[in-house]
Amino acid sequence: MEYRKLGRTDYLVSVICLGTWAFGGDAWWGYQEDKDSFAVLEEALSGGVNFIDTAPVYGRGRSEKVIGEFIKRNNNRRKITLATKIGLSWQGRKVFPDLNPDKMRREIDESRKRLNTDYIDLYQVHWPDENTPIGKIAEVMLEFLRKGWIRAIGVSNYSVEQMKEFLKYAPLTVLQPPYNMFLRDIERDIVPFCRENNISIISYTPLHSGILTGKFFFSNKPVPNDLSRQTKPDLKEPLFSLNKEILAEIKNIADKYGKTLTQFVINWNFSQPGITSAIVGARKKGQVRENIGSVGWEISREDQRKVNDILGKREEKKQVFSI
Repeated sequence: MEYRKLGRTDYLVSVICLGTWAFGGDAWWGYQEDKDSFAVLEEALSGGVNFIDTAPVYGRGRSEKVIGEFIKRNNNRRKITLATKIGLSWQGRKVFPDLNPDKMRREIDESRKRLNTDYIDLYQVHWPDENTPIGKIAEVMLEFLRKGWIRAIGVSNYSVEQMKEFLKYAPLTVLQPPYNMFLRDIERDIVPFCRENNISIISYTPLHSGILTGKFFFSNKPVPNDLSRQTKPDLKEPLFSLNKEILAEIKNIADKYGKTLTQFVINWNFSQPGITSAIVGARKKGQVRENIGSVGWEISREDQRKVNDILGKREEKKQVFSI
């Protein structure tokens, strides 16, 4: 496993961060047995992954509870860099930002209780909340930091301007944005800003909800009925056929390295400038092992250029569809 420094902290985190949204077993990601989640956690740590990301909204607390139970059973809290989030509330299927300071203070206690921990290594604002000034949010996060309840502050889905405002009130160690081969918007302004300010980028959806694994294009695997995949335009025509063509070309490059498309795509992600770690989920032990196979080798500069050319061709063809 390869490890990198997390911002200005002393933490060294694995370039693969285990994403645990599926542990929640809700309608968004589909049902998951807790025993499978425990097996995934064990396999990940055995393979050198020391970075785990979760959130209260994943299964309405279930994902955090699973991780907390795993920590309790194995007494391995100090081996894990534990990241969770704050600021989403829910009513049934409706999820909405809620960063009222009083609610934030209740929420951190609830997360620490579910996770069986006195402190959270990385605490992240899940989404901006237009009803609460960023300065007030940052001040409460700084309060948590000073009390020792958290060790580092992060934000997720923030723009450059929002990060600049946050930094007026509190330090910022991490940004967690969506980023993958098919979604590269952050390269324009967010990546340069984070690199200039020593803010680590922890990318989520590096496999684009499984789309970049190729399994829906080359293995005749049906698209799951979970809400996440059913809402993806990339799994519907005309993009479905275009994506199949593009991924076939990238797969040919991956084959040269003796790697699966999944492994190649993950390596590409955490190898991009500014990316510290890529959050990758797994439902089964075999998926964890495959994900770990993305580490320990490099994509050549020539092949990086080829991939960029292929992805550029995809963007040009997308314009024809006006998507």
